[in-house]
Order: sequence, then C-alpha cells, then structure tokens
Amino acid sequence: MLRLVLVRHGQTDANLNRMLQGQSDGELNATGSQQVEELGRHLKDFRIDQIIASPMRRAQDTAAAIARHHQLRVKTTPLIVEWNCGVLDGVPAEVFRKKLQESDTPLSSFRPEGGETLLEVQQRAAAFLSELIASYQNQTVLVCSHGDFMRALVSLLLQISIEEASGIYFDNASYSILEFENGHWNPVAFNQSPQKSDQFTHGDVYKKISVQGSR
Repeated sequence: MLRLVLVRHGQTDANLNRMLQGQSDGELNATGSQQVEELGRHLKDFRIDQIIASPMRRAQDTAAAIARHHQLRVKTTPLIVEWNCGVLDGVPAEVFRKKLQESDTPLSSFRPEGGETLLEVQQRAAAFLSELIASYQNQTVLVCSHGDFMRALVSLLLQISIEEASGIYFDNASYSILEFENGHWNPVAFNQSPQKSDQFTHGDVYKKISVQGSR
C-alpha cells in the first residue's frame, strides 16, 4: 500500500487578501509560519518515509517545518508547482471569477493569458502520480503543494471532474490522507489540521462539493 499525505502550504499575504497566487513566489506570513510550526508538531508522530515539495518557497518552508521532526530531506519537483494563472497572478479572486464568466469557457479549459489550463495542471498531476506509484510502494509520502494543483490531483484520485473538484477547499497548513491499494485510491481524511478532529469519507467529500461551491 502507498499512503499519500497531501499538505497545503501555510498562509501567505495573497491568501489572506483572497488574491490569486499562481507561480509568483510569495513567502509565508507570520500566521503561516505559526501554522506550519503547529502542523509540524502535530505530524511528528506520523510515519512519514518521504517528503516532496513544490519548489515554491511557501511550499518548501512548510515542508521543512514538518521534515525537521522526521530527520528527512525535502525533495522537490516542478510537476507539483501551482497553476500558472498568467496575467491573473496577483488579482483578487472576484476578478478571476469575472474573467472566467466572460470567457464562456469551462473552468478546466480556461487559459489566462500567459498561463496554462487546469487540464494541463491535471496532466502534470498525472505524471507525478505515475512517478509516485512507481517509486514509493509500501511507503508514506508527504506531498506539500498548492490549492489549485491539489484540486487537480484530487480530481484524478477520486475520478471526478476538475469542475467538481473545484468545490473542495483545502485550508492553509491542512493535510489530507489517501491510500493507494489494489489499483484504487481511497480517501481516509480531508482538510485536517491540528485544530480539527473530523474526518471525511469519500461520500462526505461529495457533500462538501455540493455545498461549498467556492475556491
């Protein structure tokens, strides 16, 4: 069995101000730094064999706060970097929603000028999953990445569309656990944090998709 612990990076100023933050290299703010330290302590007794992070500083700093409790080196791969949202990087979320509506294009196929589509992000996620399955069987791998990339990844794991997965919200410095066994990914917990104790089953994830509807 392969166990995946999927972590979203801690808070940045862009997150706090509800602005798109694609491949711009924003740092954790004071709250984010505190969040990842708490998460590192929370996960210190988890079995973790490998830690892989996006090369963005916010993800690497989050991963480092966890890795120091496990004496592990953080590996990086560009496959799990955040969605390249082009000219929309740094704009308020409502501006993005307006541009998407004006484009009359499905979310999965929407390409901001200078950026990539979420279908292309999903293709990166698929390549990463192939590497994960090939290299880390019978291990627990913690992957530290970004919200939009994680939704593209989860769309593959749960076999749902990008549009459906866009309703899944990952808090900053949250973790989700999925297990790969007998050719299938099974969700164990979603959007957990040191402050939470609730766990979501596969069905509960669909309930959250139906009621949340926000990015």
